[in-house]
Amino acid sequence: MLNFSIEAEKYREEFLQLLEQWVSIKSVYDSESICDNRPFGEGVDKALKWFINIGNSNGFVTKNVDGFAAHIEYGIGGEYVYAFGHCDVVPEGDGWSSSPYKLSKTGDKLVGRGVIDDKGPVLAAYLALKLLKENNIKLNRRIRVVAGGNEENGFRCIRHYFESEPWPTYGFTPDAKFPVINGEMGAAVINISGNIGNKDLVVLGGEVHNTIPDYVIIKNCNIDEKSYKIRELLKSESLECNYFNDGIKLIGIGGHSSKPERANNPIEKCFKLLNSIMEEKWSCEFDKLFSGGNLSGTIFGLNIRGKCGTTKIVPTIIKIDKGIINLQLSVRYPELFAAEEIRAAIKDYFIEQGLNDYCIYVNNIKSPNYVDENSPLVKKLYNIYVKHTGDITNKVRVTSAGTYASEMKNSVIFGGEFPNGSSGNAHMANEYGSEDAFIKSIGIYAEAFYELCKL
Repeated sequence: MLNFSIEAEKYREEFLQLLEQWVSIKSVYDSESICDNRPFGEGVDKALKWFINIGNSNGFVTKNVDGFAAHIEYGIGGEYVYAFGHCDVVPEGDGWSSSPYKLSKTGDKLVGRGVIDDKGPVLAAYLALKLLKENNIKLNRRIRVVAGGNEENGFRCIRHYFESEPWPTYGFTPDAKFPVINGEMGAAVINISGNIGNKDLVVLGGEVHNTIPDYVIIKNCNIDEKSYKIRELLKSESLECNYFNDGIKLIGIGGHSSKPERANNPIEKCFKLLNSIMEEKWSCEFDKLFSGGNLSGTIFGLNIRGKCGTTKIVPTIIKIDKGIINLQLSVRYPELFAAEEIRAAIKDYFIEQGLNDYCIYVNNIKSPNYVDENSPLVKKLYNIYVKHTGDITNKVRVTSAGTYASEMKNSVIFGGEFPNGSSGNAHMANEYGSEDAFIKSIGIYAEAFYELCKL
């Protein structure tokens, strides 16, 4: 049989060239440039068309599905194997050491927005498909490598895609880590809005519901009079602060909302600060509920562990202006709950506390997903990973992250990050991945496609 690892090495230079081109496209959701057949804006549209063009230039069957997603296909038959990733990225944010949309290479390290989330892994899957095609490997199922355009902003892409396209017999998404992640929590966004009474206070932080911001701006809250409390908070919570004329920039550590333990969430800490300064009813309640001590939803009765973990409630976007608070919570939850039950539990608590005027609603719902670790799909992918890496330490596991696997049938997460720390900083500044790891993943994905077509 073909040695997939050796063959993968032949695609190193092509991978670097393609990644450089794709990273240069700022494929952030842009509501200002949405139009017909461009549902997520100009940048995402360019990224999808670029993906289609590389498939066309190499003789593949391709399809752009209404600007929502695009696939490159190889093989024959009436059944399908999918690798479904995404080409949209979160905004670049601050703190980069190099241009976020220009691929930077230092030794084995590749840096740029989308390098690991998710353009690099999608390209590795595409080149795995090209490897099979150029070696004239005959397949009795069709393989599709799909790039979605709305993973970071609501999953509308994959839902629209499967309204008209066939479901997979087997599938995976290359959008987290190896070896195999066979279960993931559900995800939703809880929106809380209401009148706090203070018409002078201004608080601004966060841009994307699944990303913890790096900082929060706070204005008009008697900063000078309460400066000693700010100093106390900075010291106790390991925060930094920049002062300006009428307020402060409270600086924490951002990151992916599925991994709040790796961040130092400035929205959480701003609630602590505001309550210590203002001591109003609303600030007391929001401090108690959303300053980090209620991460698993204990106060709401939601801290029950399921197969995929325990509930996580993470504030990611805040806006307070003209007496109105708008707070977005990124919520991850096990299969024990429905998103509406979580919303209802939060609403009930607010009513019990006499906070009747707050509007609480839920959207961007993504269901939990679990595939048994002894299933043929999981066992096959895990064995391929071990064959290529020799790693028997890292086992099949579940995650709090939310991916396309939950929107597909009989699908799991398979890469593209390795568990050795060779890539990271997704949703943060200086997002990076290992060149060698990407090349290794080409070989892994090629063999996975080959084997899943026989399974």
